[in-house]
Amino acid sequence: MKKSLMLLALSAAFIFGCKKDDDNTDTGGSNGTKVALQKSWQADEVKGVAAPVNLSVYKRNRTDNLPDIVDFSKFYVTFKADGTFERSEIDNSNSVTTGTWTLSADNKTITMVSAGGGGTLTYNVEAVDNNSATFKYVINVKNPTALDKEIIVRAGAKGVVLPDGSYLLFNVKPR
Repeated sequence: MKKSLMLLALSAAFIFGCKKDDDNTDTGGSNGTKVALQKSWQADEVKGVAAPVNLSVYKRNRTDNLPDIVDFSKFYVTFKADGTFERSEIDNSNSVTTGTWTLSADNKTITMVSAGGGGTLTYNVEAVDNNSATFKYVINVKNPTALDKEIIVRAGAKGVVLPDGSYLLFNVKPR
């Protein structure tokens, strides 16, 4: 039951939106991280953590991915040099969200603002280089955003209370 709730919460996070840390890898100079990010990324592996549960949701080319989670093989995000992004929606609609993105001065936080008032998402950059990146989206249980509220409500409907510190971890590779 807890696993299915975690899966539902993870699904909601990807359907409604998509978010950096001290161990990020700078690939040269003060703008190296930003330059390394400027490409199209696709999901290689997605994990969910709601202590004490750690759950592998998706791994590229694996045939035993969780069947009731959206198809992460179609997920991508493109960070462009002009400060705009394009992100696929993972609701099987083949729709795309666009907007602007910024990287914090310390290279630890990506903020994505969807065009047309579609919302703001923040990700922690755990690591980034030219060949891979890891983004962490922390679910704010104490002061939830609209996305977080949706995840919390879906979890609650399954009888699971998400503890403070729950998050999604995206390992991505160039597309």
